Amino acid sequence: MAAAALRAGVPMGVVPMGTFNYFSREQGLAMDAEAAVLQLLQALRAGELRPVQVGFVNDRVFLVNASVGLYPRLLAEREQATRRFGRSRWVAMGAAVWSMLRPSSGRRWRVLVRTHQGAQVYEQEHQVTTLFVGNNPLQLEQVGLPQAQSVAQGGQLAVVLLKPQGRWAMARTVWRAALGQLEQDPAVLSLACAELTVSPSGWRKGRVKVAFDGERERMDAPLCFKLHPRPLWLVAPTRLERTPASPVEPLPAATGVAPSLVTA
Repeated sequence: MAAAALRAGVPMGVVPMGTFNYFSREQGLAMDAEAAVLQLLQALRAGELRPVQVGFVNDRVFLVNASVGLYPRLLAEREQATRRFGRSRWVAMGAAVWSMLRPSSGRRWRVLVRTHQGAQVYEQEHQVTTLFVGNNPLQLEQVGLPQAQSVAQGGQLAVVLLKPQGRWAMARTVWRAALGQLEQDPAVLSLACAELTVSPSGWRKGRVKVAFDGERERMDAPLCFKLHPRPLWLVAPTRLERTPASPVEPLPAATGVAPSLVTA
């Protein structure tokens, strides 16, 4: 896990083996496994390292995204689809669209936001089906969110809130995400911040199902999303060359990572 590499203070290498590989593509890594290993060995010999911004939700690390609400269910149903039909981007996208178009009730969340380090915290309440926190500029850019630039510059995370809506309105949202026009959707609220704390409104808090980089876990509220004060060092060529864009997932996908050598 990336968390282990961060704790041990050792650099991490990545070989992309996932479905969407947003982390590897953002970092400009080779998409072919053999080529990625050769690239990794060359970077090791040259002593090339690159700092990577690390996000946390409570004590769990995420490099791509973390979310609550609809998205954890989407991941579970996507896993079922890939076991049945095989792993591919089209299977994952189809399963995601199917999940999103099914009825889903919203939940009211109490949200505390700090826009940048040292700024005053302000409080809001939102009724949403999904609360998503992104740490990958490429993923945010592909669905058309301006916060991609803030995340790329460092020191901030992107927050996306999806309001409850009917099936046809949700289909419109999915279509706009696919076209890279999510910012224009009236059901979507997005912002950039350095720290975000969320908890269910009302007296019954309970445990919340959280998805982070493809993993799912129930966590005690409140949930605190923030950046680690130091970067994770990635073994990769110093010069960044992004992998060309590919089909966009309707809602953010995730990538798994592990210490030292990772398949993602």
